[in-house]
Amino acid sequence: MRHRRKDGGSPFVLPVLLLAIANLASSEIFVDKGGFLKWELSANPVLAGAEDKLEMRFKACNERGLLIYQGGQAQNFFSMGVFNGRIYIEASLSGQLLEMFIGDENNPPVQNNQTHEIVITNMKDHHLGQMRAVVDGQNAPLTVLTDVQPQLSFTDPNLRGNTFIGGYNEVNDLRLQSQRLYNYPIVCFSYLRVGTPAREVDLTSTTEGTGQVVPSCPVCAPPSIATLRSSRSYMKVQADLQPRSGTTISFKFRTKAQNGLLFYFGGPAWLVVYLKDGKAVLRLNTKGSGPDESYVSTNTFNDGQEQELFIERDANTATMRDRAGNTIALVTFTGEGADAAHSLNVNSLYVGGFKNPATDLTTDAKQYIEVTESLRGCMEEFRFVSYSSVQETANQIDFKTKTIESRETTFDQCHELDTCLFKECTGVGQKCNLGVCECKAGWNERTPGADPLVCIDVDECESNPCQNGGTCINMENAYRCQCPAQFKGVNCDTERNCFNFPCQNGGTCIEGTSPTPSISGRNCTCQQGFSGVSCEDDVDECSLPNNCVVGTCKNLVGSYECTCKTGYDGYLCRNVIDNCANNPCDPGTCYSFIGGYNCTCADDVEVRVLNRKDCGALRVTGPVSISPFALVAICVCLLVLLILVIVFAIFRRRYTREKKKASRNFISADAESRENIVKYEEEGYGEEDQEAYDISALRNASMTRASPTNKVPDTKDVGEFIDTRLDDEELGDNLGARDEFIPYEDEGEGSLAGSLSSLNSSSSGGDQNYDYLNDWGPRFSKLANMFNEGESEDD
Repeated sequence: MRHRRKDGGSPFVLPVLLLAIANLASSEIFVDKGGFLKWELSANPVLAGAEDKLEMRFKACNERGLLIYQGGQAQNFFSMGVFNGRIYIEASLSGQLLEMFIGDENNPPVQNNQTHEIVITNMKDHHLGQMRAVVDGQNAPLTVLTDVQPQLSFTDPNLRGNTFIGGYNEVNDLRLQSQRLYNYPIVCFSYLRVGTPAREVDLTSTTEGTGQVVPSCPVCAPPSIATLRSSRSYMKVQADLQPRSGTTISFKFRTKAQNGLLFYFGGPAWLVVYLKDGKAVLRLNTKGSGPDESYVSTNTFNDGQEQELFIERDANTATMRDRAGNTIALVTFTGEGADAAHSLNVNSLYVGGFKNPATDLTTDAKQYIEVTESLRGCMEEFRFVSYSSVQETANQIDFKTKTIESRETTFDQCHELDTCLFKECTGVGQKCNLGVCECKAGWNERTPGADPLVCIDVDECESNPCQNGGTCINMENAYRCQCPAQFKGVNCDTERNCFNFPCQNGGTCIEGTSPTPSISGRNCTCQQGFSGVSCEDDVDECSLPNNCVVGTCKNLVGSYECTCKTGYDGYLCRNVIDNCANNPCDPGTCYSFIGGYNCTCADDVEVRVLNRKDCGALRVTGPVSISPFALVAICVCLLVLLILVIVFAIFRRRYTREKKKASRNFISADAESRENIVKYEEEGYGEEDQEAYDISALRNASMTRASPTNKVPDTKDVGEFIDTRLDDEELGDNLGARDEFIPYEDEGEGSLAGSLSSLNSSSSGGDQNYDYLNDWGPRFSKLANMFNEGESEDD
């Protein structure tokens, strides 16, 4: 723990307190910027049990910074801190890097200047998904950047080492692989508990550190920073200007300028500090005239890094110390005629420069204060107090509210580029930094300290840093090695785990930090459908829940496919097909169901027509559905009808046959109705055939009933005649009687029979009358009726 004391040994009155105060009721521990709490390896394990449960209550002033760090053997370590409002964990376990965030990025749970309670459980089972975090009573999500298989244990010999809480002593104490936690949170701890059951860590039992036991955490002070942009910048600050015997001033600053005023408290007496050739000069004159006393430090303060100076004046003696508490300057003013009380008679406090050195300084002051130009750089945490007899604590001056006058100065932040607005650096390989021109990184001054400045590029590849066949590429202030596929590292000096143990099936290999080839020194990110350390296993997606919800799953190599049931689609068959998506019922209302849809239309709002597919005119949209019972009934009816047709046809045919038979029997049985027929000689056509056939007997028979004793014509000839007439009747062509086998119009001469046209039936040219057949007997009466009926139908 660092201490700052006066030469006499009394405590130095700055806010650096010891942790010698024992536990106080409801007390808290405040660790300021640059501070830390440290436990040596021999005092471990401080965090034993934190892998099961870790509880802490704290308030941080910065948005990023280290809260807990435990270093182990080789490359192993554990760290936790605040980064942009979230808890960030970074650890190296067995050479494998673990990174994760606690909290939502869009709604970060940790706010500056607010007290928060954090509870983390099962950190040892992070790789099993069992780790949980609660921030202020709310579950906080975990975002894993990289995960590893080894369990976390703070008592593991590989992880046992020095423990820091609230900050760190030197950057070299840390092995962090990212830049997220390289900062001081300015934190106040209410408690830190580890293990199950909970064990409270005694934050006052450190082996080294800085901190302050306070009744309650202080409010974070706003930053007080000013950027002095040019050689004409200055700030005139409000201060207690009453003559006092004591003065305390402290401040931080950053610059690369060799010369520049840091502060001036005087007029006509003076207390002043400035840089000359990079060294700090302290001057004191309590009389206000004549020569002063001065001292120049041996070390320089213009390296661009943050510097801190503490100046304390007691009467006629002034002391200047650096950040470590080393005295770098001491002056005692003994000028003749000096006031015995040595109270400074002053009229102003200037920071960073003078408004007008010609008027702000007395003649004697101008003679001895050789640097009057402004400091190009940044001033921060300027503290001032003036007292008479009792020493008082210096309070921070808020530049933004306590500056009376200023010029070319900006507040709230250190804007390094602003210090170059009035400084041009045009040389090759040059840049402006904190108000001065210098060689860029990777460039060297050809002649150090020479004017003008000339920079030359440094070839970092001249030393052949790349090993194992790597190719060196020179860059500004750096070099890069292009390594063969088998090697990695800045100088290609380490074999790649991914080369010796590649991932299978298209998996992506993530190289770890293992210095020797090991399958555990790399992680494989497998493509979908594969698993295993090397992505060698095909995942049976069909065995997983919620795959192919409504369908049949078929496992494939690295994938699977679903055959969906009717009415479903989508990659997992989870989507019910909306058959109404294209509004097929427009302008009606569509009702979708699995496998189809129905339309409700304006002309059928009661849905009397089922399964309607559009709202057009009603029509049959498909084949009529016939039930099996109706189909059987129709078949029976058709069979009955067919039977009736067949019966009718048979009956008709039989009736015709009986009719012909009756006619033939009648003629054969009644021989007395016939007479001899003279031989018909076919001597020619025409009327001469009348002589060949004597039909006088028939003519006479039509008038007088034949007696049984009359000579009956040949039965065969009359039967054929009757058959012919019956056939004509069957055909319905109504052709009338025909001459025997010879067309009437083709008759010719030479026939012995007379012309048939001489028959009364032919010669009359009118309707035939068969009533004369009645005279032939009862059987011919039936025949006469049949012929007369035929003539009536033909009419």
